[in-house]
Amino acid sequence: MTRFTRNIGAVLALVLAAQGPLAAMPAMAQERQTLNVQGADIRAFIADMGRSTGRTFIVDPAVTGTVTVTSDRPLSRAQMFEVFLSTLRANGLVVTPTGSGAYRISPAQTAAQGPATVGAERFATEVFQLRHIDAASAAETIRPLVGAQGQVLANPGANNVVVADFADNLARIRALVGRIDVDRSSFQIISLNNTSAREIAEVMQAALAPPGGGGSSMVSVTPVLSANAVVLRGDPAQIARIQPLIEDLDRRASSAGDVKVVFLQHADAEQLLPVLQQLVGQPVSAAPTAAPRLSNSAAGAAQEPAVQAVATSATPPAGAPRATIARFPGANALVIAGSADAQRTLAEVIRQLDVRRQQVLIEAIVVELSDTAVRELGVQWLAAGEQGFGLTNYSDRSTPLVPIAGGAAAGQLDADDPLREQLQNLALNSLIGANGFVGGGGGSWGDGLFGFIINAAKTDQGSNLLQTPSLMTLDNAEATILVGQEVPVTTGETILNGQDNPFRTTQRQDIGVKLTVRPQINAGGSITLTLRQEVSSINGVLSSSTNDLVLNKRELETTLVVDDGDIAVAGGLLDQNDRISIDKIPGLGDAPVIGALFRSNSRQRGRTNLMVFIRPTIIRTVADSQTLAADRWGYMRQQQVTADPTREPSLDEMLRDYMRTQPPAAPQVGTAPVAPVQTAPLPPAGAL
Repeated sequence: MTRFTRNIGAVLALVLAAQGPLAAMPAMAQERQTLNVQGADIRAFIADMGRSTGRTFIVDPAVTGTVTVTSDRPLSRAQMFEVFLSTLRANGLVVTPTGSGAYRISPAQTAAQGPATVGAERFATEVFQLRHIDAASAAETIRPLVGAQGQVLANPGANNVVVADFADNLARIRALVGRIDVDRSSFQIISLNNTSAREIAEVMQAALAPPGGGGSSMVSVTPVLSANAVVLRGDPAQIARIQPLIEDLDRRASSAGDVKVVFLQHADAEQLLPVLQQLVGQPVSAAPTAAPRLSNSAAGAAQEPAVQAVATSATPPAGAPRATIARFPGANALVIAGSADAQRTLAEVIRQLDVRRQQVLIEAIVVELSDTAVRELGVQWLAAGEQGFGLTNYSDRSTPLVPIAGGAAAGQLDADDPLREQLQNLALNSLIGANGFVGGGGGSWGDGLFGFIINAAKTDQGSNLLQTPSLMTLDNAEATILVGQEVPVTTGETILNGQDNPFRTTQRQDIGVKLTVRPQINAGGSITLTLRQEVSSINGVLSSSTNDLVLNKRELETTLVVDDGDIAVAGGLLDQNDRISIDKIPGLGDAPVIGALFRSNSRQRGRTNLMVFIRPTIIRTVADSQTLAADRWGYMRQQQVTADPTREPSLDEMLRDYMRTQPPAAPQVGTAPVAPVQTAPLPPAGAL
């Protein structure tokens, strides 16, 4: 190369350097290029790099500033692109690829919300799965090591940490997590001799909890009930400090006394006492049958004994702890006297039995459809003369002939004769009680008189009885609901003339709808129902000559299994009966054609269809109970609003003025309502 050529090249280099960032880059045709950019606008720098690397860049409007880049040796196109990415990162920018093949340049503050970037120093997201330490403490350790544009999220459920940062920093965090996620804890088993493992575990967990309730303790305490021991897991130094404390508590319990009082939370001490007495071989007290009733005369004269008396004896099981158990009637409490081992065993039994029992809502629908049809047709005759008289009289018909004939003959008596008025009233009452068509006539025939009555009636009676008894009861507890009347039924009487003190004995009998049920909740959500359903009513008197009552009674007693909330048919009855009654004159009543004039026909047909439906619903939580109460309250209140929209419902008035409380309301967060009732929206109390 000549000296002239070298001078021309130097002049051109100076000219290109004076034109800005583009002067620092050789032509695209060259394989390697040298960067020398001093304080150039970043947007112009991005444009020059796009031409040099052959890539398309989309620049975010928030990208501003200047850049300075200097290279001491020529760079290939790939090396230049990596330098370009590093330059953007140094200026707080990231490059994200798009689906069209272009690259989007945006501030690094939004990189955690977008996809992974490109380059060796790309912005990425990684999930660190932890095995020995918890996610919250690991996140607190990692967070200071992440840049301002990164994010650290702890996932306690899966015990992992999600970190979004540049790839080189993620590699450093990965190495740090590997060093801190190690298990340095040890195990220690401590056997207890005098105290309960559950009690010691509860005490130590409360004592080791950090102040303020935040974080977690460095030592976990797990009770082992079968061995009456506790398992300590954690830092060896902390375990060595806690172990003497547990042993000291167990040692102090040996001198705490041999008598322990256990106050029950849910169970009944009177019902639980016989069970515990059988476990220890103590004579078993009589099981409770009914709640005790205090007499007014003896209420203040005698006091209930402090403990329940022994009624029966029991054989102690093999290996049973030696203890004596008594009940304190003044409180729902049991008194246990015995060794520490016996107290611990009985306390564990009491804990498992003393739980809140679930409730069951039993709803029943009793539907009874009945239809009765009665048809009557009869003819009655009367003939009288000087030689005698004859008649046909059917006393069980609604219009007997004799009273009417007596009323007709009363007209021949004197006006002031009292018998005349009695006979006329008797005839009038017979006609008033007649059903259907009543017609007749009479006259004279020679020296005699004759008369006749025709009675034709048809009666149709139908009824639709719908009853819905419902009641709430505890699991495995019997409950009864009765809606009806107590009707006196005569059981015996003495009214002979020779008796000085005639008397009559009666017995009160329940008439109405009665439901007795005992539900048992099964493990699968089904309910075993032992129920007795009774529907009774008064049908009338047995006969006209006696006051004995005829009672209709339909009783159902069964055991069935129903799923929670389902409707089951407990039973049904279809009853149909026909009664035909014929009163006639022998011989004449059987004659063809004219025989209808000498007989009375009555036909009665009755049909009854009875069906009982049962729906049990388990009330598991307080929210279920509140929802049910609010639902039933709203239904009854809506009935009052519908009956009189211009007046405030009496339910709201009594609740506000007498109970001074708020109406029951369903909880905001809870289970779905039990047995919802579709009603119109209820107006507020103040709007009525």
